[in-house]
Amino acid sequence: MIATTSAVSSRELTLRALLTGLLLGALLAPSNVYSGLKIGWSFNMSIIALLIGFAFWQGIAVAFGRPRWSLLESNINQTTASSCASIISGGLVAPIPAYTLLTGQQLDSLPLMAWVFSVSFLGVWVAWYLRPSLIVESGLRFPEGMATLATLQQIYSHGAEAGRRLWVLGGAAVLAAGSKLVDTFFWTLPRWAPSAQLERLTFSFEPSLLLLGFGGIIGLRVGLSLLLGAVLAWGLIAPWLLAEGLARLPAAAQGPQFAALIEWLLWPGVSLMVCATLTSLGL
Repeated sequence: MIATTSAVSSRELTLRALLTGLLLGALLAPSNVYSGLKIGWSFNMSIIALLIGFAFWQGIAVAFGRPRWSLLESNINQTTASSCASIISGGLVAPIPAYTLLTGQQLDSLPLMAWVFSVSFLGVWVAWYLRPSLIVESGLRFPEGMATLATLQQIYSHGAEAGRRLWVLGGAAVLAAGSKLVDTFFWTLPRWAPSAQLERLTFSFEPSLLLLGFGGIIGLRVGLSLLLGAVLAWGLIAPWLLAEGLARLPAAAQGPQFAALIEWLLWPGVSLMVCATLTSLGL
């Protein structure tokens, strides 16, 4: 009996763990594509896959007497699911949509698959090369990885903790889906702006729970940095571009004029991001 229990607890790269991660990754990847196109940011999806896989297989184990879903299997599941959901880093929310917008053409399925596979393979190789310096030697604590580890430890050390987290996950899912359905089909939620001029400069309230959840994930420090960048770009630089005649808006234009102004604001923003990233990586 002791040997059997030990064998079950040491199960890691099992078929069910791999297939569960692949299935959840396939379901979560479109969500990541949508959020990436909507707000320019994708998510790790590890914790969601971790909780869903745990709830399903622990329920199967209790109901039918199957082997329990081990901690190591949960780790394989969340790793596989997050890897699948992160496939959008192969260009599905940046260069490929930009190519379509510029040319009006869409890549065929085979070239698109080849592109995503090639970029993903290159990313894995670079990550493998940087792992010793960033993780083994420097001991960097990546926030998403630490959050996933904490969740993994809590749900296996305190069974009630997993239940509470699943209730929160399910409640948030119902709230988000319900508000989106109401806004789309029944009653349009109000969009408020201080004035018509500020609305043209994109200063308007967007009642999106996607953005609310995103703010909760990134934290106050990063959120304030984003707010500062928005105020500088759209509150100072954009009005100066319009006053100097470098950017022009149609006289009858109403609502946020993002596309006309981002053509100018893109360049300093990208330069700051790239230079800051390369400097941090070099240090």
